[in-house]
Amino acid sequence: MKVGDTYILAKTDLPMFFAAIGHEMRLIAPRAFFGGDVIFDIVESPKEIVWNYGHDIYPPKRFLLPHYEDMFRYTTGDDVRIEPLPAPPKQAIVGIRSCDVSAIRFQERFFGDQIDDPYYRARSENTVLFSIVCNKPPKRECFCICCDSGPYLESGFDVQLTDLGDRYLYEIGSEKGEQATQLGAFMLKPAEPKDTAERKRIELQADSLFQTVAYMAKAIMFVSEDQVPAQVWEELGSTCFRCGACTNLCPVCTCFTVEDRPEPNGCFTRCRSWDSCQFSGFTREASGHNPRPTFGTRVQRRFYHKASYQYILRDGRHGCVGCGRCVSACLTKLDLPSVVKRIRRAMHKYLQPQPASPNSS
Repeated sequence: MKVGDTYILAKTDLPMFFAAIGHEMRLIAPRAFFGGDVIFDIVESPKEIVWNYGHDIYPPKRFLLPHYEDMFRYTTGDDVRIEPLPAPPKQAIVGIRSCDVSAIRFQERFFGDQIDDPYYRARSENTVLFSIVCNKPPKRECFCICCDSGPYLESGFDVQLTDLGDRYLYEIGSEKGEQATQLGAFMLKPAEPKDTAERKRIELQADSLFQTVAYMAKAIMFVSEDQVPAQVWEELGSTCFRCGACTNLCPVCTCFTVEDRPEPNGCFTRCRSWDSCQFSGFTREASGHNPRPTFGTRVQRRFYHKASYQYILRDGRHGCVGCGRCVSACLTKLDLPSVVKRIRRAMHKYLQPQPASPNSS
């Protein structure tokens, strides 16, 4: 058993297989809640896992970058002490979609390349991703095929599962995936050519079912070359509610803020929590000056981070995986596909040759 091997896992063996995984690490998977909502959460038994859940609106990135986390504790005064917190537990995220795997790989590079973030790295090293191929788009708003992040992955996964009816095609993509697979290896059998052929058929069929389109290449060109007039950004920003849904539900976004919380015993805890570049206070400096004072400049900053070539070079890919959450959440159509289309229409207008003035010679 090694990286690159392909096996078959019978659906009847799923509970036993992931029970074996669960003996060594906690399981995080889509789970049904009151009212029918399915949300990624810690599961006590593999029988709780909902496999045909569609799409979770709340990205599972929060299990590597928590919405709110304590970083360390410290005391001040004559005896300054810094107390590190316990190491995060080992965990397996089961049933995660291809787009969310791509987003986590983006964040691993963001938090690890320029300045190593020990908190994110520790969680990443202790996490195994069991991704599941989307045999069809979970939602009409999905456009991962436009972002090279789904509905299936050629690389970047630890283990990838493809639903073949009564069984799953089981692909090992990393050493972490290989080590985790050893726990239930006796339940796997080698895949046959007909299994890989069926997977290929499913891939081609899935590709043809997407409805939402995002013209990323055009957006990257216009945004990278700073061709979009400020008036366009201000028009877009004027409709923004500043609710932060787009950034809070985006599996790629990395914005956070840090604060020190006083404790009753005289100690302090340094905490990190999610923030949003769409909030006016995010870029406000200690002097009171805000380099992005208008709604339009903040919307411009968000899409510059998503689509400029400068960040593609730094982060290894553009900052969108096509999960469609911003499409579902934004009430004023400031989701990425809509904004890209509006920029293309605006640029068509601005790039049109202007008629000559009758007084010109």
